[in-house]
Amino acid sequence: MSFHLLLPKRSKFFLIYVLVVLFWMSLESIEVFSESKLATLISEFAVYLEMGIGVLSLLGVYFVFTESMTLKKEIRESKQLIETLSHKNLLSKSNREEFWNGVKEQFRKWNYTETESEIATYLLRGFSNQQIAGTRGTSLRTIETQAYSVYQKSGTRGKLDFIAYFILPLLPDEE
Repeated sequence: MSFHLLLPKRSKFFLIYVLVVLFWMSLESIEVFSESKLATLISEFAVYLEMGIGVLSLLGVYFVFTESMTLKKEIRESKQLIETLSHKNLLSKSNREEFWNGVKEQFRKWNYTETESEIATYLLRGFSNQQIAGTRGTSLRTIETQAYSVYQKSGTRGKLDFIAYFILPLLPDEE
């Protein structure tokens, strides 16, 4: 993600920083081995170069700080994603398939049409009538009518009762 974008920026910055330090070191070497007039001139220039190195160092610290904040955010988002995925996988794959086959069998027992089965699946997933209408590209009134038909055929009184019909057997008995 953003890590790939930061890497080239970091590499370019580091390369510039190393080149400036090498240039500074070479100026210092020339200053040591040159005559006094040239040494004075190089010394004055080196002061500005040293200030530049200081600014580059502060800029480097800023880059490291912003990158660490970005990485912290990505780690937090990754942890949330892992929790979400862990929640989705509470049942093993075979148990999920068995549950889903049981749901489809119940749909057949209630004589749902293909459309009613699709609407019932959306309802079990927690979609609102508006979301189902948007997903299927139909009017809200059509979805309301189809959902009513789903509830009538199943003998439930609404969405919560319909979902509870399938979820309650998965829960432990009350003590």
